[in-house]
Amino acid sequence: MDRLNLVQNKRFLGREFLTWLWFQSEKNLGVFSLKDEKNIELWIDNKIILESDDTENIERVSCHGENTEMYEARQALSQGKKVVQAAFKLSIDENEWRFTLDDCWLNFKTCKTPKIAYDKKEDPEGLFFEKTFLLQEAIRVVEELFLQFVKIRLCPDWPQKHLPFLQEWINHAPDKAKEV
Repeated sequence: MDRLNLVQNKRFLGREFLTWLWFQSEKNLGVFSLKDEKNIELWIDNKIILESDDTENIERVSCHGENTEMYEARQALSQGKKVVQAAFKLSIDENEWRFTLDDCWLNFKTCKTPKIAYDKKEDPEGLFFEKTFLLQEAIRVVEELFLQFVKIRLCPDWPQKHLPFLQEWINHAPDKAKEV
């Protein structure tokens, strides 16, 4: 099997990871613990795209907006659609990143780093190195969260211990009409 087919066959893992991030951010009010004992905040940030698994008739739902509940996205998820792309807001201390991840390669489609204060005259390369450091920090956090997810997902007790909570969350998507 060539690498492209292998990635396509394992794409479900990226979809499950994006869904798990969404679930965990709602469950834990956005707080995630990293291995260095540092807590970070990660939230879905106003955009999520879901697709059906049907390769012949792909149905796509794209939700944008300020509504933190993402009613339409949650409804699509409960109808069996899978998260294929999501925008996130990451906060570490006073710093904030905004980025979009896809499901296939877990690529950063966009990434806005925290603002940088620097002096062009004293350190002309400073902006480049600081931006690089900030991009690497966001990548490091996503990699660490992915590692946490994979450890949980590969646990033999995943179907009994973790999956029921995720399924319960998916099956009880908020009903927009009831909330109004």
